[in-house]
Amino acid sequence: MELTQLRYFLQVYHMKNICSASARLNVTQQAVSKQIRKLEDELGVALFLRNPRGVEATAYADMLAKKVQGFLPELDALVSDIQKRDTEIAGVVRLGIQCWQMSVAHGLKYEVLKAFEQAYPRVRLIWENSIPGRCLGGLREGAFDLVVMGVQEHPEDLELTPLRQTGWYMLMAKGHPLASRAVLHTNDLAGQRIILSGNEAKVRSEIIAMLEGQKKPEFIGVEDFIFDLIGQQIEGNGAMMLTTEITQDMFNPARFVMVPLTGSPWQTKLYLARLKDMPHSPAAQALHQFLLEKWSDSSQPSVVNGDE
Repeated sequence: MELTQLRYFLQVYHMKNICSASARLNVTQQAVSKQIRKLEDELGVALFLRNPRGVEATAYADMLAKKVQGFLPELDALVSDIQKRDTEIAGVVRLGIQCWQMSVAHGLKYEVLKAFEQAYPRVRLIWENSIPGRCLGGLREGAFDLVVMGVQEHPEDLELTPLRQTGWYMLMAKGHPLASRAVLHTNDLAGQRIILSGNEAKVRSEIIAMLEGQKKPEFIGVEDFIFDLIGQQIEGNGAMMLTTEITQDMFNPARFVMVPLTGSPWQTKLYLARLKDMPHSPAAQALHQFLLEKWSDSSQPSVVNGDE
């Protein structure tokens, strides 16, 4: 069964005349009749009864038309969309991503970038992790078309679209002294045993700096995210793990709790940023929309150009 046969069949079904259908399809009557016969031979039933005025649909034709009318227009639209993308959207688009944000925990999955490349095969995507200053400077200097970054203020020359907001938590055993707290503050981390995935030096130094001379925590590095080892450290040694909501469903709630950290250092608000009042290439426009659909917390985020 071929798409051409189904298209010819549907045209004949609606017009009830092979001659009229062939004119609409801009093909010969013989071509239409041949495809209809091939379709009938494959199905083993008669789809039309011929008469002097044209054709009359059989019950089998009614059944087939009901199904074909449902998916054929959608299939044609999909083919058209694919062809349009392939023929119209091409070029190079450069994306900057603030360091430490490109991770499953923050919702920025690498697979989304691969999916974009597959959806737009004629677009070359170049992306790099950069510090905030490099992201902002690169955008203004033309090194990036788009950047994903946190922004403390809202510069007038940027169009900022809210993308994601990620909170941080402390995962601990239910028997931990802080487990009953509604929220934790940075000062609560003083003197605690803290598990960090990967033993990240940058995060350790930031926590120590925020504690301002209070008793330093004891940091425990975990190279691999192995639940049993983490559980033993948490329940057996009274440790807490710095994590995001990504681990919410990975630990038994009967044994473990996640207490949110409060305060600006523990809230990461990311924006998709681009320059205002500047023409954007079709490739950059396509990437902008694609990332909003795949990475955003909301399907239709609003654009912020002033204070929140």
